[in-house]
Amino acid sequence: MKFIKTKILLLAAVGFLYSCEKEAFVDINKNPDALTEIPPQNQFLQATQQIHSQDFEAFYDLYRRIMPWMQYNTLLNGNQGSFTLNSDNFANRYGRLYNGVGDRLYDLEQLVSKLDAAEQPRYDQMIQISRILRAYYAFYVSDIYGAIPYTEAFQGRYGGTLQPKYDTQQELFAKLDSEIKTAVAALKTAPSAPQYSLGAYDQYYKGDPLKWIKAANALRLRMALRVQKADAAAGNAIITDVLAQPATDLMSSNADAWIFIGNATFTGDAGGGNWNTDELRAPKPMVDFMWTKKDPRIDAFFTPNQYTQANINLLIAEKQLPAGTTEGRRYVGSFTSPDESRQTANVQRYYTAKTIKSNSQTVDTLSFIQPRLFNTGRADAAGNAGTGQSYIPVITYAEYCFMRAEIAAKTTGAATAKTWYEAGVKSSLDFYNEVGQKSQLTNYTPMTPAEITAYMAQPDIAFDATKAMDQIGSQSYLNFMKQPQEGWALYKRTGYPNPTSVVPLPRLTYLNVPLTIPRRAPITLPTQSDPNYANKKAAYDAMAALPGFGDLTSAAGRVWWDKP
Repeated sequence: MKFIKTKILLLAAVGFLYSCEKEAFVDINKNPDALTEIPPQNQFLQATQQIHSQDFEAFYDLYRRIMPWMQYNTLLNGNQGSFTLNSDNFANRYGRLYNGVGDRLYDLEQLVSKLDAAEQPRYDQMIQISRILRAYYAFYVSDIYGAIPYTEAFQGRYGGTLQPKYDTQQELFAKLDSEIKTAVAALKTAPSAPQYSLGAYDQYYKGDPLKWIKAANALRLRMALRVQKADAAAGNAIITDVLAQPATDLMSSNADAWIFIGNATFTGDAGGGNWNTDELRAPKPMVDFMWTKKDPRIDAFFTPNQYTQANINLLIAEKQLPAGTTEGRRYVGSFTSPDESRQTANVQRYYTAKTIKSNSQTVDTLSFIQPRLFNTGRADAAGNAGTGQSYIPVITYAEYCFMRAEIAAKTTGAATAKTWYEAGVKSSLDFYNEVGQKSQLTNYTPMTPAEITAYMAQPDIAFDATKAMDQIGSQSYLNFMKQPQEGWALYKRTGYPNPTSVVPLPRLTYLNVPLTIPRRAPITLPTQSDPNYANKKAAYDAMAALPGFGDLTSAAGRVWWDKP
């Protein structure tokens, strides 16, 4: 996998920024008065681009950390050694909140405040939408860090403090929920003046306030399920409040999903070579399950191995395979536990590729991650670059359905849980079918209604009230293939999947010693020369006192919501 040290910002991928605006943007960081030189909506687009264009986050946080930890992939020779201890270069999201996302969205409000008083009310909805996005990203950062600066952050160049205090995670989650709820109420209120729409500057919903209301309520549910683990009363109160909203304020189809969609180059090699998944194997547990259950997403997630009948015939001719060998199962996963991937028999059978001597072609036994699922611009075998759309989900409708199914399983009962569970599975299949076609995934065959019906009737897929949470968790895990960070959160929050769940997550061992799956980002200890040392130390000392938080520098401990 090529590592690109120089980050290229793909402003062309979203297509709305001009060179004069970029110069003005640089000036903002030096001179607040320069804000008047660019439109407020530009800062929303800048923040969005900063959230989703991070190939370093893809390379380090997803491909090399979270995905192997959660058995969404392995490297070429399977997971090796005590790989779960590797958290170097992890959690790229933290710094971006303060230099790329939160600051840009705070700038948007400052831009509006510098306009004529008569113009300012026309930006009311834009400000509320920007606050929802800022709340989402602050939640995303705190989710694995715990306490972070927020209430006093982003204000330094506008007369605020340069030494912001830290909000505890408990305080922050409550504040973010309140901000989102307030934004929803404002968006539902008839504006006092005609509104300027974000339009094309909003890569999610084109500035549609009704869609943002639905997204915001789905975000509140996601947060509430985290809070519920640490404070059941607080989490339940949020859930009750959200579900009391009119149906028109809640997601009802894939058309409501909160998804960033860019062009192929956005996650292509031109966007930073770290989007490339060439060295990432498909994981055996997931592949085996999907193959056995005839899951129609399998070719959206993974590639077939190279044992075509044509290659088999060449190997037979060279006496490397016995006569009569025929093409068999071509989706084969890599071992996720280091003790299995290092066994001699497995190394010889799965990790030792054959070579066709006549054309020097290597024939690999194992499947890889579908290259264009994460790297849409990736060239195919013929060298043709992908030209499809890059899908980067924030909250899919399938996730919303699975959240509703989980809530129902705990409260209203099996019948409602079944309805939402089945809607979740169906919407996940539909989503990946759309991605398969519009991202031009290699070797992808569009799903048929018959395939979908047959899959949903399979044992362990058809709803079973006696193992409702297991099924909901297992299907959520599969759905999060494009969002492994949420699959990780699901595991920490619910305990699913696990070694005995419907979709199994086998125990990881090295030298027969169980490996511990990390649960949060490691924290670097502050130095006394740090200008904000006092606030950092106070926040870190408070977190260190939380049950299960453990050593600050370790990724094995737990933040507040991840209560032991």
